[in-house]
Amino acid sequence: MPSADVIVALDQASLGVERALVGPLSLIIPMGARLAITGPNGSGKSLLLKAIAGQVAVFSGDFWRYPKLTLMLLAQESMRRDPWPLSGHDWFAAMGIVPPELPRLAALLPKRIDSLSGGQWQLLRLAAALTPPAGAGVKVPHLVMLDEPANHLDQAVKQIAVELMKELSQNVTLLMTGHDRGMIDACGAKSLPLEACLDAA
Repeated sequence: MPSADVIVALDQASLGVERALVGPLSLIIPMGARLAITGPNGSGKSLLLKAIAGQVAVFSGDFWRYPKLTLMLLAQESMRRDPWPLSGHDWFAAMGIVPPELPRLAALLPKRIDSLSGGQWQLLRLAAALTPPAGAGVKVPHLVMLDEPANHLDQAVKQIAVELMKELSQNVTLLMTGHDRGMIDACGAKSLPLEACLDAA
């Protein structure tokens, strides 16, 4: 078992859906880390996040996750139903999250989700992912995973996202993927190429 300050550990783990597609790879994520996994598209970054979330299989090797860990995964793409007669207020309420007080976000909350642009929808999703539910990261560790969070965002909204990341409690761990070096550096994340996690054959 990893040390007490570790929330996720993979050791020579091979990941995939119906068969192993990525690995073997090894990675240790300490509690409170700010980590950005980088690498080319299709290299397996999204698959890694999904494996940690329990959405895809670990076919071989060892995978350990803190037993009482709570987590939030913001997937790279999120399909919206059309029609979807929920407002932003309804959406946050359904998740039990109080929206952060941001003027640009406040303007979206009364609107129907199916009327939002791609960038507006991404801002809503990011704000929800970066606002942990009450108690998360206090009594038990909380992990926020963002897959390519800069997608569809203009520079002003990227700055809002960075500020939300900076406001995360030190008990909340942030794991993201991406290519936007400016955003990664601005939020204080350590950049780690996925290739560096792959074990030599």
